[in-house]
Amino acid sequence: MTNNCSSDSRADPYRLARERCRALGLPVWRANAAGMLIEEPADAGLVGLWLRSGGLALRVSRAIADFDGQIDPPPSELFDGCWLISLAETRRRRVQGYTVAMVLGPQALSTPDFEAICRTGQLDPAATRRTMRAIAKLEPGSVRHTAQLLRWMLTDLRRLAEDADTIGEFTGQLSSAYETIDLLYSLGREMNEPNEPEQFVQRAIHRLHESLDFAWVAAIFVDDPRLAPVVNSRMFLYGQPTMSPLELECAIRNLIGRMEEPNIRHIISDATGFEPDGGPQIVVQPVLRDAVPAGFLLAGEKGGIDPQVSSYDTHALEAAAGCLGPFLENAALYVEQQAMFMGTLKALTSAIDAKDKYTCGHSERVAYLAGRLAEAHGLPREQVERIHIAGLVHDVGKIGVPEEVLGKAGRLTDEEFDAIKLHPEIGHRILRDIPSLQDVLPGVLHHHERWDGRGYPHGLAGEQIPLSARIIGLVDTFDAMSSTRSYRPAMSRDQVLAEIQRCAGSQFDPALVPLFLGLELDVYDEMVASAAPQGAFSSRVREAA
Repeated sequence: MTNNCSSDSRADPYRLARERCRALGLPVWRANAAGMLIEEPADAGLVGLWLRSGGLALRVSRAIADFDGQIDPPPSELFDGCWLISLAETRRRRVQGYTVAMVLGPQALSTPDFEAICRTGQLDPAATRRTMRAIAKLEPGSVRHTAQLLRWMLTDLRRLAEDADTIGEFTGQLSSAYETIDLLYSLGREMNEPNEPEQFVQRAIHRLHESLDFAWVAAIFVDDPRLAPVVNSRMFLYGQPTMSPLELECAIRNLIGRMEEPNIRHIISDATGFEPDGGPQIVVQPVLRDAVPAGFLLAGEKGGIDPQVSSYDTHALEAAAGCLGPFLENAALYVEQQAMFMGTLKALTSAIDAKDKYTCGHSERVAYLAGRLAEAHGLPREQVERIHIAGLVHDVGKIGVPEEVLGKAGRLTDEEFDAIKLHPEIGHRILRDIPSLQDVLPGVLHHHERWDGRGYPHGLAGEQIPLSARIIGLVDTFDAMSSTRSYRPAMSRDQVLAEIQRCAGSQFDPALVPLFLGLELDVYDEMVASAAPQGAFSSRVREAA
């Protein structure tokens, strides 16, 4: 965040006073407290030559030296009809120099002093006098009033500058507060997505980099099994450090490893291993979990007007770390809950597959292929994951089909085949009261619908069939044809793919078939190879599978 209200950018009251004196037609000098002239009048022509002549400069310098550091020296008469009005330039009530305005009366142009100054500047007195009549108009009685008016003007300008300082500081504080609130708001809004810790960390350091004047911001995490795997032991970086990311990570880890109190914030100058020559200050803010650092936020190579770390910098990093700590804890809990949830589903599907001994590993293979096909279709990651879960539980309804039907070696009767066909609706009823599975229900209920409308349970056709069900229906059939049955061995890969292609537009969504035919199946083949040997199965089950 760049502060545009710095003192360097605000109006200097003494510079403004000099500009206003010139606008009034008063020649102006600027000098230090000892009388050394820093700035001379810039007037053109004979007037400027007279004002900048050595004889006059010497007299002005001596007069200023005689002020002896007074804050409000009275007007001083340089010679008859020529007065100097001095405005002290102060800092903390100490005089740093003077802005000096000259006031001339008509009588000054007829004095020997005027002519002496002309001679030192090798100027013709008569020509110079005629030129200077335009500025030599002030009467002696007006000098003190003019001096008082100029001092009042300077007092007003100082007050305006002080007010501008105050407003600038207040604006800077408001801007900092807004940036901090906006940072906290944006991070807080995203804390309800614990399934994306990697993206959350990246967004946090991105926002910090946008808000601060550091060349880079990094987040680095310790090796802790309680952290989500995608952030455990990793470093995240945003910005352009002087050194390479790998060198920076090595330097950061060495720096953190040497800290005696890693659970408090550190502002480090000349840190070993950082370039150039140790580099500017580095802020190290711990990200705490149970009062122990789970990681650190760091910012380095500060730019802008002030290269020193400010209170705003430390507050912003502390605020971000305050969000990161609870978020990482929630993310770890989410990972743990997801693992438990997926483990429960896999245990359930394994129990179903064990009940139907001829389809060992079928649900996991369907889930895998469904996820790959959903990816090939261009679906977002979240939807791919849900279709994967739908594939896992698509046959859960078989738990309601009698085992003697599932395991019957001979041909099924019509009644038995109808019992098999009930498993999508049974699965739907089993899962419908589980809130976290509401979006997978369509894939379970409709995975045996056909594109031509001849499927079950509801005879849906075309795009009436939910996309997840169309995906699962295709890969489910592929795995069934690729598995050994009592009436036949597993069909060859070429035969299966040819059958899939032949059924595009009748059994399967024609847009999905070419995507499926383009999938790599190496992982699927490994899953098949690791499955338990399969036994005999009814020919009529093939049609229902």
